[in-house]
Amino acid sequence: MTAPVRAAIVGLGRWGRNLVDANAGSPRSHLRLTHAATRSPGKAEEFCKDRGLRLLADFEDLLASPEIDAVVLATPHSQHAGQICRAAAAGKHVFVEKPLALELAHAERAVAAARSAGVRLCVGFNRRFLPAFGRLDALANSGTLGKLLHVEGAFSGSFGYQYTNAMWRGDTSENPAGGMAAMGIHVLDAMIALLGPVRRVSAISRHVAVPSDVKDVTNVALDFASGATGSLSTLMSTASFWRLHLFGSQGWAQLPDQARLITCDLDGHVEESGFEPRDTLAMELDAFAHAILAGAPYPVTDDQALAGVAAMEAIALSSAENGSWIDVRSSAIRL
Repeated sequence: MTAPVRAAIVGLGRWGRNLVDANAGSPRSHLRLTHAATRSPGKAEEFCKDRGLRLLADFEDLLASPEIDAVVLATPHSQHAGQICRAAAAGKHVFVEKPLALELAHAERAVAAARSAGVRLCVGFNRRFLPAFGRLDALANSGTLGKLLHVEGAFSGSFGYQYTNAMWRGDTSENPAGGMAAMGIHVLDAMIALLGPVRRVSAISRHVAVPSDVKDVTNVALDFASGATGSLSTLMSTASFWRLHLFGSQGWAQLPDQARLITCDLDGHVEESGFEPRDTLAMELDAFAHAILAGAPYPVTDDQALAGVAAMEAIALSSAENGSWIDVRSSAIRL
């Protein structure tokens, strides 16, 4: 039996702890979190003790440890690219929470560093592992929906009310265009998986209700290189909401939430399927381990991750210019 990948979690805020608990709850996973590093070790000592994690002094100690094969980054977005490059130089595989980076140049540097070092770099888009999305993706690829014409998506929640300017999640430099980095990017990634890269965007983002300076209402129009169009909204100041709706020349398919798929053909025949809940956090970490151990493909490809960062960067620029159409830069990396 192949030994599991020994990994360290970097960052033990709310999401880092979620990843630790998801991994612990998946005993057959091929990845095992054994170490941790965080910028506030005093706040994490009890958590690490309870979960059997060895808490190291800092990131450099973690990279120097021969007992660690890989790192799982749940750190502020602006730190990702630099941490990936340092981890790759130390020969560590990297799983990084979305977004890969906030700027395309930084994302390109991270991808190039991982490829040069021969380590795997995987980006944490856990909604790719939803069974409902898997079925939608299969429908799109099979041609059942015909030529893909348009996509609409929304992902919103109320946790913007919990953020302050003193928190990195309430920092506008870490969260350009409001909820895009926290929620909207999941929908953007799903759209890119279905329709390919985005050619240009127009985004409006406003601060309305939350206590921090982060803009909590964001709406984006998208023009895909394929010729399809799209719209995406993400709010940080309303009740929880999710929708992904794909339109084709032979019908449409919709995820009204993350557990159901509804389809409709040109004759108006509607079908609905429900799916059992899955721990998508555990699944993405196990897929990362399989990518390392067996060279298995990871659902989010490097070019999709780069296309997502490029679109995110353009959305931030457009929102700063009150909705001007901004061309999305193409990556210089040829994959």
